[in-house]
Amino acid sequence: MPRLLSILSVWLAVFLPAWSTCQHTDKLTPSDLLAYFRPVATPDTLIFEVLQQEALEAIAGDTIPNALFFTVLDASLLSGIAHVADSAGALCLARQRFSLNTEVDACLVDIRYFWFQHQSLLLYDRRQEVFTDRVTVAEWYGGDGGQELTGSWLLDYNGDGQPDIIRRLIEHSLRMDEMGNAHETQQESAVLLLWQNGRFAEHPLPDASFLVKQFPIRSFW
Repeated sequence: MPRLLSILSVWLAVFLPAWSTCQHTDKLTPSDLLAYFRPVATPDTLIFEVLQQEALEAIAGDTIPNALFFTVLDASLLSGIAHVADSAGALCLARQRFSLNTEVDACLVDIRYFWFQHQSLLLYDRRQEVFTDRVTVAEWYGGDGGQELTGSWLLDYNGDGQPDIIRRLIEHSLRMDEMGNAHETQQESAVLLLWQNGRFAEHPLPDASFLVKQFPIRSFW
């Protein structure tokens, strides 16, 4: 009997905490995640950018537990940012929350993974009490041979009373020629995302060069 009690005690010590964690995780809801984002006044215009000095400015008080972030959000919302959304190593920071309209809130999440930096807007439907979409608004990503810098403007671009996004991309690369000389190249582009049917949808443009000039973002180069 003492041996049986000893085995039972070991079993409980090993498996009960894990079971309790799973039980707790199963109870997590989108509202739990929403509570981490502090509400701010609805802006007319917002600019989302990644600045180099922000790399070490991760505020512990804004940290979202990974068990919450990666459990509540559907995998389909994170599939497009798998290069930074690592459930084991990423640091997820809740920045702010504001209303896009009478039905949808936008939550700005800042994700850090190694030296990569990423910002997304998570769209929260207040009626359904669920996160319905994710859109990239800023990012700093790449390697020694090339890097990509993304920034965005949020404003009512087409004058319909709903917010839209102009997303800017700067692609920087460094290549060596046969003589060993380094050649630096840089390309800029823009994408227009209009608010349609409860989400931001890409709007095709024959020439987006005017958006590049009209909506600048700060460059690292």
